[in-house]
Amino acid sequence: MPAGARGGSRRVWPAAGLWALGFLLTLGMTLAAALPAAAQDVFVVEGIRVDATAADATAARELALAGGTREAYRKLVERIVQRENHARLPDPRPADLNAMVFSLQIENERTSPTRYLANLTVNFRRDAIRALLQRAGIPFAETASRPVLIVPVYSAAGAQLLWDDPNPWRQAWEIVRTRNSLSPMVLANGDLTDVGLISAQQAIGGDRTRLNAIAQRYGVEDVLVAQATLRFEIGSRIPSIDVVLRRFGPSGEGTTIEGYRGDQSETVQALLARAVGTIVGGIEERWKREHLLAFGSESVLSANVPLANLSDWVGLRQRLERSPEIKAVEIAELSVNSAQVLLRFFGDAGRLVVALAQRGLVLSETGGYWTLSLRPGAPPVN
Repeated sequence: MPAGARGGSRRVWPAAGLWALGFLLTLGMTLAAALPAAAQDVFVVEGIRVDATAADATAARELALAGGTREAYRKLVERIVQRENHARLPDPRPADLNAMVFSLQIENERTSPTRYLANLTVNFRRDAIRALLQRAGIPFAETASRPVLIVPVYSAAGAQLLWDDPNPWRQAWEIVRTRNSLSPMVLANGDLTDVGLISAQQAIGGDRTRLNAIAQRYGVEDVLVAQATLRFEIGSRIPSIDVVLRRFGPSGEGTTIEGYRGDQSETVQALLARAVGTIVGGIEERWKREHLLAFGSESVLSANVPLANLSDWVGLRQRLERSPEIKAVEIAELSVNSAQVLLRFFGDAGRLVVALAQRGLVLSETGGYWTLSLRPGAPPVN
């Protein structure tokens, strides 16, 4: 349980600092209950479509819900477990699987005397999934990265296409719209607003004003300009593409260059789709590998939290609640302008800094003292 502020229970607060009493009560009463549900959004699986037929409507419904729950479980564990360990994933018994479900939302339900159709959203219990994977000895990650906006520029036959139709490279990136991932990606719509915000030349030129404008439109901070250049080997019709990936965000810029060669039977569109699948899969797997939870290594860090008002704490607390690395937060000291908190977390401080950055939090160390604050301009918690 979070500890209260030392010496704060009998203090009479000045009018300018009365909010701090509510702040303390909010932490003591809310944070203790909220932390066990941290990162619960990662454990929600949406868009499961079920369709089952049986002897009667009741049996069809039971069959559909059981199958949908198992499909959702598989999507969840594949989301948080590295691909190399997918073959080792546990296959729980129906009763055990049902016990892992926190809630089940059913939409678009349709029935006939022998058939049942619906769309499901399954919310799993984090602690139950964690325990299952830990017993199986399978490492996993729960931290989701900040969403990144994909701006796909296609260079072919001397033309540079972005919003133009057809743009087969942008079409290949459509897979990210429904991707089940800890590395969420957003594909720009390509409507008239996007056309007015940035051009292909501005995107590949790294025009930060234009990139910031389209990022703001989609509520993200990071933009990945993915430029694919199509070429054919001399004397053949075998396609190849050179891909330049440039990521722009609060932490700076980064560039990756990759190449993909087709074969005799592969069409250009198939090659583009294969390249996108490889790029996206690589991003997802690297992220999981770098953010595996280290349950066997628990640490404690004391940090000062500057506070101007109660809303500062509310925004910060919401982000802490969604950070799976955080096990508990305790108040060590409390004043009108700041709080000193103890963060109990899994892993080391370096990984915690990166994980909290995905939540719009800045954890920094100067001279052995840590400070935790909201990053200016961080998007609101969804």
